[in-house]
Amino acid sequence: MIYTCTLNPAIDYRMTLGEIKEGALNRATKTSLSPGGKGINVSIVLKQMGRESRQIGFEGGFTGKYLKDYLKDTFGLDPWFTHIEGNTRINVKLDVSQNETEINAPSPDVSDEQYEAFLKTAKSIGKKDVLVLAGSDINKKFNTYERLARHCHQEGIPFVIDSEKDNVTKVLEYEPLLLKPNLYELETIFNTKLNEEKDIVRSALHLIEEGARYIIISLGKDGAYFVSRHKVYKAPPVEGEVKNTVGAGDSMVAGFLDSYLEDENPYKAFKRAVAAASATVFSEGLADKKTIDAIETSIEIEEVNL
Repeated sequence: MIYTCTLNPAIDYRMTLGEIKEGALNRATKTSLSPGGKGINVSIVLKQMGRESRQIGFEGGFTGKYLKDYLKDTFGLDPWFTHIEGNTRINVKLDVSQNETEINAPSPDVSDEQYEAFLKTAKSIGKKDVLVLAGSDINKKFNTYERLARHCHQEGIPFVIDSEKDNVTKVLEYEPLLLKPNLYELETIFNTKLNEEKDIVRSALHLIEEGARYIIISLGKDGAYFVSRHKVYKAPPVEGEVKNTVGAGDSMVAGFLDSYLEDENPYKAFKRAVAAASATVFSEGLADKKTIDAIETSIEIEEVNL
C-alpha cells in the first residue's frame, strides 16, 4: 500500500475576479472549493491511474469533515487522518485578471496526545508499503519528517520526499527512494543560482552522494532531469496548452510510483512521471489516466553525458 502524508491539509477556496479594489466591496464572478495538500494530490492522481493509497495527516472541525467527505465521495479515497480539535485550515486563492494571489491560513494546533496518535498510525506502515512525505510540517517542534524517515530506514520501507529545504536535508541520511525538487527548490537547498545543465546535475549528484537514490528535477516549461548515481536523463518539454500548474509536481511523484512499483525500472518510471505532470498542466484539474497514457507514448527521454 502507498501511504501519502499531508500533515497540514487545507480546503482551497478559489475566487475569480476581474479586478480587486482595496477597502471596497468586491464581488467574485466564480468560486470553487477543492482539497489542498501535496500528498492528497499524489493520492488523487494515483487513484486516477487505478492505484490505491491511504492518506495520513491531521483533520479537524467542519472543514476537516468536509475534506474527508470530499475525498471519499469525489475520488473514492480512504483517508486515515488523525482528528484534532481545531479546524482544518482554509486557504484563499484570488484569481484576479489571471494573476493568482494566495492567502494561506496558519496551521491548527496539535496537542502532544494527538501527535502521538498520528505517530502510532504512521509507524504501522510496513516493509511492503511505500510512504510519500509531501508538503510542510504542521509544527516544526515535532520534526515529523525526520522521525518518519528514520522509521522507514530502520524498517526497510521505501519513501519519497517532496518538501522544503530543512525537511529534505534532514532525511538524506535515511536514503530516500526519490527526491522531487523543482529548480527553485534545488537552488534553495544549495543557496545559489543554477543556470547551467552541468551545475544542476552536479548539485543533484551531491544529494545522491548524501543518500538519495533517485532525483527528479522539474524545470517547468523546460522539461525535467532524472539523476541517479550511474545515469542522468533529460525529458524535453511536452507541447500543449498550459491550463493549470497546480499539482504538476505531485502528479510527477504519482506517475513515478505508479510505474516504478510495477518493475522497479526508474528510467521508465521517469517517463511516466513526466507524462503525469504534463497531463495535469494540460488539464483544468489533476491528470487522468487516459491523458497520461496518451502523452507517455510521445515522450522521448535522452541520456545526458557530462
